[in-house]
Amino acid sequence: MTAPIAFPSVTTVAEGLPYLWNTETLWYSVSTVMRTLFLDIASHDGLIACVSDTEVLTYKEVHQRIGDHELMPIIEKCVDDMSSLTHLACVIGPGGFTSLRVAVSLMNTMSWALNIPSCGIHLSDLYAERVRMCDPSFLWLHSTKKSELFIRGFGDFAEKWPEPILVTLHEATHNIPKSTLWCGELILEHQEILSHLCPLSHLESTVVVLPHFLSIQTYNEQILKPWYGRGW
Repeated sequence: MTAPIAFPSVTTVAEGLPYLWNTETLWYSVSTVMRTLFLDIASHDGLIACVSDTEVLTYKEVHQRIGDHELMPIIEKCVDDMSSLTHLACVIGPGGFTSLRVAVSLMNTMSWALNIPSCGIHLSDLYAERVRMCDPSFLWLHSTKKSELFIRGFGDFAEKWPEPILVTLHEATHNIPKSTLWCGELILEHQEILSHLCPLSHLESTVVVLPHFLSIQTYNEQILKPWYGRGW
């Protein structure tokens, strides 16, 4: 291990321990092969993390919108040495127009500057990874406008909604069976209208699933593009 570096706002995972804690001292593991910067500033529970193929090394939860000028300082606190990064991963959508453009632009710039591959992650795939069920049949739902939302099916629903698509709230209300399990991000108004559905009672923490999830992604030298889901 290297000497500790003080970054009070960043959480670290101890080597060899299964739990997380907050600390004023940040330790970095130097024995990893894969070292990925993960960036999600599009979802409600945003996250910036440095991840090896076996553990989350450091992370910062982002529960509110952050400005462009705040992003790099947070990343620099999570990554002690940018040249040590081997991969980049970024949630490309859905999400706010500006947040997606900022995130994708930054990842593309870093990929070019560091000469390392990147991958774009759809939020529905990340949610699916967090579902703790052996043979799950559920829907991923995401509010985008007052009368519209994105939907994607898994398990028995994969045939009807195999890819994330935009539907009206009226269509969702009439086409989704009662008591269907769902996960995702719905505004309160949509939750009330779709109250006949059943939210999944437990989702695994993103921090817990990230090492395995990122290790099975496909990385390329590419230009990432935001996913807006409307053909923009």
